[in-house]
Amino acid sequence: MTTLREKQEATARALFDGYNQYTADAVLRVRAPECIHSWWPTSMKRPSKTNDEFREFFKPMEKTMKNYKVKIHKIINDPETHTLALYATGTGESAAAPYQGEYCFFLTFTEDGEKITQIEQFVDSAFAYNYLAKVNEYNEKHSS
Repeated sequence: MTTLREKQEATARALFDGYNQYTADAVLRVRAPECIHSWWPTSMKRPSKTNDEFREFFKPMEKTMKNYKVKIHKIINDPETHTLALYATGTGESAAAPYQGEYCFFLTFTEDGEKITQIEQFVDSAFAYNYLAKVNEYNEKHSS
């Protein structure tokens, strides 16, 4: 029998498998319909996003990223509170700019551990600002 701890970890890994595929559909696959994704630090002034808003946010980046891979370095899993924290890094080849991200995620799960209801993500804000500006510039130059 699979424990709740194992289910939560499998769901978290499935989320990052989605990021490795680097499509909005793949990333959203394990998110509950009511899932909200928030980014920290708050100095980024990036609003929280529903699944539909996240899809709209993520789609432009799909065009530029290739060979994206996430490496999970540490997981802290608390099935009693339906939460899991992890530290990860991601690298990829992008037409817009080289990509090397660093993240901490705090995930909240449904009671059965099969879906994610909340994502709180710390990012390297300096890198994120610069990278997203380059993605937007690239997409403007190459839009048809």
